[in-house]
Amino acid sequence: MENDTNIENIQQLIDLVNNDPNDHPLKKMGFLFAAAMNDWPTQNQTNINEFIQELRCYFGTPITKDVILNKATSLSDEDAWRKESASSLLELLDLAETQYQEKNLEHLIQVIIKYYEQPPTIVDPIMLVGQFGVNDEKLDLSGYQYPSLDLFPPQLHPLIEKNNKQAAKYKLPLLLSDEENLTFQELYEHPNLLLAGTIASGKTQFIYNQLVMWLYKFHPAQLKLVICKSKPIDYTAFAKLEKHFIAAVPGDQSPVIDHNNVLPTINALLIECEQRQELFQKAGVKSITDYNNKFVHRTLDPLLGHRYLPDIVLIMDDLQTFLNDDTIRSLIVLTQKNLYTGIYLLAVTSQIMAKNISPQLRANFSFRIGMKLMSQNESKKILDRIGAEKLTSSGQLVYERAEKLIKGHQPYFDYTYLSSICEYIGRQRGYPSPYLLPEYRFVENPPVLFDPKDRDQFFVEAARLVVIYQQGSTSLIQRKLKLGYNRSGRIIDQLEAAGIIGPFEGSKPREVLFPDEYALELYLEKLAASNNLEYTPSSLYNNSKKIINTPIEPKLSMNKNDDLKNEPIYTENKPIVSKKNKGKVFVFLLIVIVILAFFYWMGKQ
Repeated sequence: MENDTNIENIQQLIDLVNNDPNDHPLKKMGFLFAAAMNDWPTQNQTNINEFIQELRCYFGTPITKDVILNKATSLSDEDAWRKESASSLLELLDLAETQYQEKNLEHLIQVIIKYYEQPPTIVDPIMLVGQFGVNDEKLDLSGYQYPSLDLFPPQLHPLIEKNNKQAAKYKLPLLLSDEENLTFQELYEHPNLLLAGTIASGKTQFIYNQLVMWLYKFHPAQLKLVICKSKPIDYTAFAKLEKHFIAAVPGDQSPVIDHNNVLPTINALLIECEQRQELFQKAGVKSITDYNNKFVHRTLDPLLGHRYLPDIVLIMDDLQTFLNDDTIRSLIVLTQKNLYTGIYLLAVTSQIMAKNISPQLRANFSFRIGMKLMSQNESKKILDRIGAEKLTSSGQLVYERAEKLIKGHQPYFDYTYLSSICEYIGRQRGYPSPYLLPEYRFVENPPVLFDPKDRDQFFVEAARLVVIYQQGSTSLIQRKLKLGYNRSGRIIDQLEAAGIIGPFEGSKPREVLFPDEYALELYLEKLAASNNLEYTPSSLYNNSKKIINTPIEPKLSMNKNDDLKNEPIYTENKPIVSKKNKGKVFVFLLIVIVILAFFYWMGKQ
């Protein structure tokens, strides 16, 4: 029990419980706690903290039902008051265990006190406590043991201790240098990191170092990892963290993702990001820090979908091996939306000059680090300035801070130490499954009902656009009509529901179901007529309709010879020669005849 509790006197608690208009188990538990305190034999005992201290001394710690039961059965008749008090405490713990599986008396009293100090504005506080623990997001794995220094050799203990101490003040720290004064970067403000370096420059070691620091700092309830591997052996040890620190899409066979499952995972993270932003909006906050702070203080209602949100770090090693057009588009959207949502991207690449690392994607990484690179051009690509090409040894890096280029160095931890940490964590009790991300499904025939009267005002323009270009994509509509991504996506859904384009087929482009604009206009005209909507045909459709549907009526004169003169003269397969060209041909033939005559005369001589 904390000593700074505002409700210290039992009479204060009794008054608050009596004035509580709600009838729920916490109220009954408050009365039971007061009865237990009144039955305790210490005279004039009214202070709650002192009462808890006496219970600790008498029963030991932790104070559980089994401990009280064993002690109470051996009490003599002279200790009848203690028996009565123990009876109330046992009833209190029975009720708590039935309602929300709480077995620790001190935790239980904290729940009662905190509830009556600041009654939360929620529909059912007991359900919240029951589902999410006692004001603590870590309660599900309350017995979790953090890794110990013994997992590292003695010579590294000072560095680990120093690292743990200095990193504690950061929300999500990034270790940049292990030199005399450790240097960190706060990823909370810059959630997208891009690191580039040649092979064997220390990129994977850089990731290992961050993971070691995070595993020492965070509880499994606070951090989840999504690891995309390009080399199968680099992250084998992390499979042991599957039920502690791993986030995955439902149905994933492996906790570490290969290139075949990267796109569904990124799309799932994008959905998670959007869901978090909706929760922020409901809670009236702008960041994951403020949201979780409200949640742990019990001012958010789980019946409205609120939950504790862990940080999720997406690690992509090596970035360019995972990129195709769809993955690039999804990553660009994710890196634009994930600020302050608790979703982070740590990407490393050995080919910063690769064409699939597009300028737009690269620009969305607000923090960039260069390790050893081959040329000044590569350094400019990652840092917008030279410098990384001058690095020599593995582990050296440069980054920009306050418009200055800062050098740093990464420590070297053997992979066996990281593996031993994962082994230590993996042996402990974990969650029933990895942290499940929203499932992103490709639906072949979505049951979308299309209401023409509720369509977007740019629906017709978008339909003409996709038919002209024979390309049904969100980016085309977004670019040509200058609309936002979400609105363009909704228009694509409407076009699909209206039967103008085909369904989404993964990496394949959507099929456009109309061969030309004239066929589309006939369909749009029919659609508008059947729904009593206004329809404005395009100019091309007007001209085509006029040409096709208007009969040709030749103008006839009274004189048949005049009509014949007006008829076109077809000169099929005959060259048309103008008068000017006829003169040139005559002169040419004349010159040829003169030359032939001259040679004939010379032959006679």
